Amino acid sequence: MIFVNSPESVCDFCEIFAADVAEASEEDKFIAVDTEFIRENLSIPLMCLVQVATARTVFVIDPLAVDLAFLKPVLEDEKLPKVFHAGQQDVEILGIHNLAVKNICDTQLYEMLLSTHDRISYQDIVKKYLDKNINKSYSTSNWMNRPLNKKQLLYSAEDVLYLRSVHKKQQELLRRCGRCHWLDGEIASFYKKDKTPKTKESNLFQQLFGWRAAKAAEIGMDAQSIAHDTLLNKICKKGTPLIRTVQNSRWIINDTRREFLQFAEQLTKNMKISKDIRPKNISVYLLKAILEIKSAESSVAASIIATTGELEKLCNGYSDVKCLRGWRNEIFGQYAQSFLRGELTIAMKNSNVILK
Repeated sequence: MIFVNSPESVCDFCEIFAADVAEASEEDKFIAVDTEFIRENLSIPLMCLVQVATARTVFVIDPLAVDLAFLKPVLEDEKLPKVFHAGQQDVEILGIHNLAVKNICDTQLYEMLLSTHDRISYQDIVKKYLDKNINKSYSTSNWMNRPLNKKQLLYSAEDVLYLRSVHKKQQELLRRCGRCHWLDGEIASFYKKDKTPKTKESNLFQQLFGWRAAKAAEIGMDAQSIAHDTLLNKICKKGTPLIRTVQNSRWIINDTRREFLQFAEQLTKNMKISKDIRPKNISVYLLKAILEIKSAESSVAASIIATTGELEKLCNGYSDVKCLRGWRNEIFGQYAQSFLRGELTIAMKNSNVILK
């Protein structure tokens, strides 16, 4: 491991990194990337470490000690794959430092092509492929403190070291089952998905959103740190009963918890919240059942095959839907269309749900 925390060590990085990539075999010509950052109670997330692993070297880079500009040509090299695990936030934080990441791979997303896991954790994926138990106690350590201790540095280095090994094993399995290129060109779109809740147009959401924006401006803090969109969305769906269960929610910071909850409860106490928030079209439920059956048969996570929104579009007669193209159509789309044409039925046989 090389700790990059001085101009001299930056020069070492550039020299060693270039040699590592140039001399790597084709199957090893990629890098693993991870970050450690703090965003709670901060208007702008604070980058505390960047870890990069080649086939021969692990670099742990201290952004509090060196300018990260030297990573720009590395991360923006379109020919060099960068492997993350659930890397959306890592890529977001790097972007804040003007570091655009090109040619992204994501072991969490690839796992969705190899199993029915929707969002497998890093600990679980390392256990599955490497039979190692990771001690995640340092994931919540204070990464702002300097100097970092040896255990923190070792923990951060192991993250990318294991990530390389997991990626190589996944790629081998994807090759064996002919799924290597199923996500080509798609990972960036997963990272850019609009996370705005579907209830954003509701009057309640607008009022909660407005309160949060005003409070964020007043105290100079990131709005998402005050009350996350996830919480606003849940309040819109479940109202006062939900509010009373989130006194210790991780989506609300301590300084504004009471004020926000009081405001939200006042808004919702006289509001009738529908208990049935399910889609009205029964066909959507039946398509979900077919999706679960085909997901289990193919060992591909249902959520990467088709979303609920896409199922609703199918029921409404749309044909320009992603699940009707390519491998998704082979696994599920053709069966969905057959069902909607009345050519396929769902039945029970020996206590199992089957398609006829």
